Amino acid sequence: MTARSSSKPFGEALRLLMDGKGLTYRALADATRKLDGRGLTHAHINMLANGHDRPSMRAMELVAEACGVGPTYFAEYRLAAAMRELDPMEVGLEQALANLNARLGARRRSGAKGRAPATTRAEPRPTG
Repeated sequence: MTARSSSKPFGEALRLLMDGKGLTYRALADATRKLDGRGLTHAHINMLANGHDRPSMRAMELVAEACGVGPTYFAEYRLAAAMRELDPMEVGLEQALANLNARLGARRRSGAKGRAPATTRAEPRPTG
């Protein structure tokens, strides 16, 4: 059974998914090609899995579908979606502000604090 989401870097999460499904780079590439006719090449998937290339939202969506999980399984996808939702160039200033207010309101309702917890500061060691 696959977890609903991963907090691991994309490449590591992808390799774990592939291992769990018994997929090779070529098999995953074939599966993505069947989804949209173009798919991803095995070389590109290899580059993504080994951290040599950053995944686009499309790549994460194709890989996720081919592996039988939702794209939000990947932490990078969740981050990119949140950034897009809050980007005035993507959604317009009014909508970006509305999205931000909705997120802040949800955070307040859940009781989450806006600030990070205070940490103790290390005292310098005396030299001498």
